[in-house]
Amino acid sequence: MKYLKCLTAICFLIFAAEIFGCQRGPKRPDDLPKLTPCTVSVTFGGKTMEGVAVFLTPENNELNKWGAAGKTDANGKAKLTTSFAFEGVVPGKYIISFKKWGESTNMNQPPSLIPKKYTQGQSKETITVTKEQREYSFEL
Repeated sequence: MKYLKCLTAICFLIFAAEIFGCQRGPKRPDDLPKLTPCTVSVTFGGKTMEGVAVFLTPENNELNKWGAAGKTDANGKAKLTTSFAFEGVVPGKYIISFKKWGESTNMNQPPSLIPKKYTQGQSKETITVTKEQREYSFEL
């Protein structure tokens, strides 16, 4: 009987560790402002694009140090996360850029499927994330 009680207690502890341990993500930084849910839709030539990495880089790093990113799904929509861990975006103005690579051939760098003017370091496109507007669309 003692063996059964002990085994039950061990099973309960393992179950509790699984349930509560798996739900813990990274610790939210103390200085991270309140986030606003944000979705970006990406099309190219009128068609949705799957697998496009979307990056938001703060236009003014002194006011906002929190960038955000996401990857488009089969519907061409990317849900953005801050610091790759926290769902949503700090409201503010960002430079938005995109990245998607094609197939690599002959050990060469794969070609970009995104026009260069929209890639990181080249993009001049901006987006202003507000608490009121949560969805944005970009035609590349």
